[in-house]
Amino acid sequence: MTTQEKIKAKLEQVGLPYKKIDCYGRQIVVTSLGRDTASKWASVLGKFSKVKGVVRDYDYAKENKRSVLNPSIVPVWRIYSTIE
Repeated sequence: MTTQEKIKAKLEQVGLPYKKIDCYGRQIVVTSLGRDTASKWASVLGKFSKVKGVVRDYDYAKENKRSVLNPSIVPVWRIYSTIE
């Protein structure tokens, strides 16, 4: 088990809701559906890493209910942090 997999497993056990957790080298990206949850994730990540930003973004929906040229999207919040 790599270090990134261990960090991801620990973050999944925090108990806060999330859509996706990604660990790339020293970078961590948590995707959540709400602003309040994003700020809670930022405080959790801030305890052991440097939070670079909390950004509102869009993800494609699992099921497209529109046309191919105008796909369905879902607003999300992404929390970016780096371990130093």
